[in-house]
Amino acid sequence: MSRITDTRVIAKCLKLLKDCRGTAFVEFGLLAPIFFLIIVAIMDFGRMMWLSNTVEHAATEGARYAAVRGSNKATVATTQTITDFVQGRAELIPPSDMNIVVSWTPTNNNNPGSSVTVQVTYNYEYLLVGFLGFDPVDLEGTSTMVIN
Repeated sequence: MSRITDTRVIAKCLKLLKDCRGTAFVEFGLLAPIFFLIIVAIMDFGRMMWLSNTVEHAATEGARYAAVRGSNKATVATTQTITDFVQGRAELIPPSDMNIVVSWTPTNNNNPGSSVTVQVTYNYEYLLVGFLGFDPVDLEGTSTMVIN
């Protein structure tokens, strides 16, 4: 009797090993976290590139704003007005998170023929920073224009 029971148990085990039902579900369960991690990383990289473009565009717009508002114009550009303008152009970036530096060459001279440089820096933190341990990245945009 014991011999027959052992044979039946072995036969059932062999039958279960040959059964393929549910393998797709198990494979999906093993690969889904990796797949979703790759998708989120792609979206995060795209977000970083968009913000990098926004920072560069804001710096260019700020330099252009200053270049057309030299000392001989009715509305003269100052560091504060340029900073406010750049903060308005950098959509979806909190103004407190940006560092904006405005400089003139020669120093503090916004006469026609001088140049103005606007540098915008934003510290970008990845969405996955807590999970994967990526360090934040400084996104920087710099633009220099001659004052008209």
